[in-house]
Amino acid sequence: MHAMLRYASRAVVGVGASTLATTAFADGKEPPLSYRPPFVAPQSTNAAWVQSMKEGKAMMGCAVNSSSSLVAEICAATGFDFLLIDAQHSAVNPETLRHLLQACHAGGAKAFVRVGGHNDRVGIQQACDLGADGVLVPCVRTKADVELAVSCCKYPMSGRGAVGGTRSVFVNLRPQLPGGFGKLFDYVHNGNPTVVVAVQIETKDALENVEEICSVDGLDIAFIGPGDLAVDMGLGRECGVPACWGDPRFGAAVGKVAAACEASGVIGGFWNSGLEGTIPQGFRFFVVDDDVCAMQETLAKNLVGFQEKRQAALAGLAK
Repeated sequence: MHAMLRYASRAVVGVGASTLATTAFADGKEPPLSYRPPFVAPQSTNAAWVQSMKEGKAMMGCAVNSSSSLVAEICAATGFDFLLIDAQHSAVNPETLRHLLQACHAGGAKAFVRVGGHNDRVGIQQACDLGADGVLVPCVRTKADVELAVSCCKYPMSGRGAVGGTRSVFVNLRPQLPGGFGKLFDYVHNGNPTVVVAVQIETKDALENVEEICSVDGLDIAFIGPGDLAVDMGLGRECGVPACWGDPRFGAAVGKVAAACEASGVIGGFWNSGLEGTIPQGFRFFVVDDDVCAMQETLAKNLVGFQEKRQAALAGLAK
């Protein structure tokens, strides 16, 4: 059997080589060294991706809390514009993070990582070095918090956020893979625009300081976390959930963030699937689903259907 396979392989290779030679040299040109198009690092398109939101496109993403690279690849391949890998609330170590980022890019989506906060320098560094397209920084309260977050993402070289940048330089980062940014110092010089920086407006202090926060050089997205924001404003305790999100004071808070984003040129983001109400306000970056919740809801729905079929089948036998 093995001999037959080897013979078949040689025959196929022989035919293929002859055909290629005939085709390649028919016009007198030598065949190319590779028949693949060159690899393009996904991070290289990030500046244009951000600009497209400023020009009106609305991007939709799915949060990944399962820590599963298989689930992440499925979510990405389904068609979401980006995935939010949640290292704040999920079991994600650096090796798992690398696998999740690779799975996300394999599925064709942008990859964002929600880190531990503006003081999580190691988490931000790992996300950037392992090839994340951007980071989402939770729990900020002041302009200084956001400046620190941006600083951790940016080299003190060129581009927005470079002044005060403190990102550590190292070789063999994932964005420097062949076809990426090449040599170390090419990436250090040109890498800043490829890291998208988003912060969460999810505290009462951040809401009060949102105009100053949006003025920070190098910030791309101000993202509303509705659950924590409503709770920190006291509306969760006073009104309950989900009634707090219908309170006029929460609506005013959303309007304040939208106005600050518009005035500063920062993209407004929202963990919200109610796009019909938020897109007209100017928001363009949305987390609209979550892998664990989606699996739970779909499995529960499917199970009810199977239970009903089982019940009907058993009832038929009893007649």
